Amino acid sequence: MTDRRQRDKDQTTQDILIAARRLFSEKGLHGTSLRDIEKASGVSKGLILHHFETKENLYAAVQDLLIQEYTAQMAARREVSKDLLEMITSAIRESLSYNKSNTEFRRIALWSYLEGLERNTEMEKRFTTSLINGMRAGQESGLVRDDVDAFLMPFIVRGTIDYWVRKEALREEMSTEIQNEDGASDEDIVDALVKLLIK
Repeated sequence: MTDRRQRDKDQTTQDILIAARRLFSEKGLHGTSLRDIEKASGVSKGLILHHFETKENLYAAVQDLLIQEYTAQMAARREVSKDLLEMITSAIRESLSYNKSNTEFRRIALWSYLEGLERNTEMEKRFTTSLINGMRAGQESGLVRDDVDAFLMPFIVRGTIDYWVRKEALREEMSTEIQNEDGASDEDIVDALVKLLIK
């Protein structure tokens, strides 16, 4: 294959993925048609099927892309820090920041759950395993609390972050009702999660 043909193929695939990602985040798999993707991407339905074979395969490719982006960003942040406490704090802060800023990631994760189409990729399993191993190493060093199973810790943190981001309106309303004038900031939830993990 010539370089130009490869570039054209790569650009076509990219155009399809960008359009599909936006539409799937808005309407889920079942609410999005191949015609919708054709119209949004400027790529014919036939060519979409040539590249991905089915709409379900395209959905899986979008899910995989989002997980790759998330894990790559998180891994990059972990490599910057050498100190375990700093690494834990930075990882929680980065996960929160990514979830807040990437609505497509959040929405497709929710659609996937609602439509029974969650994917547990090898990449996500390896990433979660590395977090568990990091927590175990922290327990062995005496930094991380050892009265909570290290296996649970990434799930507790991710679940808390998901709920924190999704319930922003509730947080604001409750801060007003209970006259908590300062409210609670993102940094407050990061600090609280770190305190839950650290001795």
